[in-house]
Amino acid sequence: MASIHCSSASLLRSVFTTTTTRASVLPPAFLVPAFNITQTSSFSSTTPAQARKDGNRNRGVSALRHTGIGRKQKLGVSLANLPKPVLDPQKRSTVDVDEDHGLWDFFYPSRELFPTPEESHAHGRAWTVPELRVKDWDDLHRLWWTCVKENNRSATAMLARQKAAARSGMYGDYEANARHEVVAETMKKIKFVLTERWYAWENARMSAMEDEEVDLYADVEKGEEAYLPGRAGDEPLALGTKADALTDSGKAIPPPDAAGTTREARL
Repeated sequence: MASIHCSSASLLRSVFTTTTTRASVLPPAFLVPAFNITQTSSFSSTTPAQARKDGNRNRGVSALRHTGIGRKQKLGVSLANLPKPVLDPQKRSTVDVDEDHGLWDFFYPSRELFPTPEESHAHGRAWTVPELRVKDWDDLHRLWWTCVKENNRSATAMLARQKAAARSGMYGDYEANARHEVVAETMKKIKFVLTERWYAWENARMSAMEDEEVDLYADVEKGEEAYLPGRAGDEPLALGTKADALTDSGKAIPPPDAAGTTREARL
């Protein structure tokens, strides 16, 4: 037992008395460059005594916070010779306005900012497609730009109504939207009619290109014939007048056969 106790004590003594090697003292390899650099500036967490200079001369000028300019800051406008507003309408200077100016078209004939709901509601119906088909190109062109002008008036009145009413709201939006829908429906049908005419013209052009009796390159203004009948070898038909049919018995239309007419046909 004594030998075991002695061996344990000698073992512990040898552990505590061992000297540390150089490898255990050195830091890791990735931290060696940091220890070689010496710090030249003094580190301090306190704020400096002098404030940092700001290059913005308008710093602190705010109309919302009621902060003005500094002592050394000067404005480019002096308090002398400043224009004063004229509060009396009779003392204001009159401005000559052209009564036929084109910008008046953005307003209604009454020249108010926006019409009343009764005036906005006083409108007719939209144009139909059969009514637009009988119109020529000039009429459709004038009607289209009339609708564009009406849309501009409606948008101007709606914006003025929103500014005047702010967030409280104002009557007239429903009537203005109904008026705008009627105008938009008319413009939609004008586009439909023009699309029909374009397809009809395109089909006629394709048919004329295949027809030997039609010359698409003829200059009509110079007297050239665009339609040349009989060019394909067919003789043109000689059409007589009504007087020729009455004088010539051979060309007269024979009367219907009374014997061959049935009772259902007479009814």
